[in-house]
Amino acid sequence: MNILGLIDIPQDNAACLLRDGKLVAAAEEERFVRVKHAKGYFPINAIRFCLESNGLEMAEIDYIALGWDVHKYPTHMAEFFLRGSHKYPMKDLTSVEWEINELHHWTPENYTGRIIDELLKHGYKREHIPELRFIPHHYAHAASAYFCSGFDHAAVLTLDGSGEEHSTIIWEGRDGKLRKIAEFNTPDSLGWYYAAFTKHGGFEPYDGEGQYMGLAPYGKENQKYMDLVEKVLRINPGGYEIDPTWIYYGERSISDRFTDKFSDAFGPPRGKDEPISDELQDIAFAAQLQLEKAGLELAQFAMQQTKSKKLCLAGGVALNCKMNGRMFEDLDVEDIFIQPASGDDGGCTLGAAAALYQELTGNTQPLLMNHVYLGPEFSGEEIESALMESGIPYRNSANIERETAEHLAKGRVVGWFQGKMEYGPRALGSRSILADPRSEEMKDIVNNKVKFREPWRPFCPTILKDRASEFLTKNIAHPFMVLACTIKEESRGKIPAAVHVDGTARVQVLEREVNPRYYDLINEFDRLTGVPVLLNTSFNLKGEPIVCTPQEAINCFLKSGMDVLAIGDFLAIKQGQE
Repeated sequence: MNILGLIDIPQDNAACLLRDGKLVAAAEEERFVRVKHAKGYFPINAIRFCLESNGLEMAEIDYIALGWDVHKYPTHMAEFFLRGSHKYPMKDLTSVEWEINELHHWTPENYTGRIIDELLKHGYKREHIPELRFIPHHYAHAASAYFCSGFDHAAVLTLDGSGEEHSTIIWEGRDGKLRKIAEFNTPDSLGWYYAAFTKHGGFEPYDGEGQYMGLAPYGKENQKYMDLVEKVLRINPGGYEIDPTWIYYGERSISDRFTDKFSDAFGPPRGKDEPISDELQDIAFAAQLQLEKAGLELAQFAMQQTKSKKLCLAGGVALNCKMNGRMFEDLDVEDIFIQPASGDDGGCTLGAAAALYQELTGNTQPLLMNHVYLGPEFSGEEIESALMESGIPYRNSANIERETAEHLAKGRVVGWFQGKMEYGPRALGSRSILADPRSEEMKDIVNNKVKFREPWRPFCPTILKDRASEFLTKNIAHPFMVLACTIKEESRGKIPAAVHVDGTARVQVLEREVNPRYYDLINEFDRLTGVPVLLNTSFNLKGEPIVCTPQEAINCFLKSGMDVLAIGDFLAIKQGQE
């Protein structure tokens, strides 16, 4: 059975392919069209990749699975918007009217028809387009985490902005099936809560939350803002509650993400290019801490209700690695699985396809997701052709891992392009920029000269699994960089460039069988330096998607301050770095 998982919403469009229950391909559309989040794009390139890389035609696909229940979504959200506009008068109803009209896009007839029209427009025949099946949004998120975890019994949390009427759901996963325990509906949305503070901080919601999270540890506990944040997000036994008059209900003359009541209390929002004040850092600290408290309360309650010490997380809020780390380190968690593509690209594609496969077949065997190398890859001939066309000097390397490690040990920044592209927002050793973590200055070098981004944004370490206990206070073989772990105090000085100001790091713990070439590179670096860790960040510049093709890697290398490009079996070295 071939199931194509698909998401087609205003942003983060993606596709994946399940063949007889096995995930064989997945990619985001942004990597192909080179527009961050692929806003407004139908994921036709991702669809074509999934099919062509597996030698399939659309006629061989049995179903298309989508992670939205469009039969419920428009009705609920229209009622939500109208209820809010009547109960809490707005300055004008323009935005509410627009949102209600926009819901017309989500009716079953329109949504189905639009997807079919897009496929027809791109050359697929109507008789070859399979039946579209809709999976409830949070159930798709839950499936993307639990079915991929390998856990037989687990507490499952799906934390999101909104999906149909739901924002957060607690589930029990047992014997390959999911049972709902508790739900939190809009406007009680942790995603909307954090998006409001992200926007207030001068970042773009549904894009800049990671930047806002990275900023938070630079703030301090300011009682004024702690008290205000507690009014916005109240923690209750077993859950939380949002006061919507701060976020959605009421006059919104400044922003569509928060009301005037919010900006009156927290001050005017930061302009995009304005400096970040101490007050904004303190607000970020308070907002992040309150989110962590809500996550801890939900996780604790979920484990109590399920009587399981294993925890699964999915949904856009589950990309908050600091919150995830608090759950793992502060609670009695035996093991944790966080879906690496936790946003809608994972829940609406992978989760929907996995849920539909189980529904159709009754097969409850797990997908066992231990890597995300599911995207396009390129042959040595294709790579060399791109190098030749670019005109840059390059040479074949007899031992790419050893030579690259030698450059890294000398303090050079390396673009590392190998194998299949990663699925999800993290670079995990296929499309990565790598550097020596031993030098504290390296963080500034990579931020300023390579990535061209804010100096306070942290980097991530990749650590060899058999050496992870030397660095982590609570050891776990977590491979996806979505969990912030506390680094042992005695080890922080060994890798200062990869440790955040709060003593944590968003780690990738690497096993050799998952990515042998990347593992061997770090092993060679360890042989030279005694440190089995590399600083790892995504192979892109600020505001761009991660590179997909050899040509894009070469262009990024030439535009940035990277010193070396290790691409396939070839090395390109900038003048003066030989």
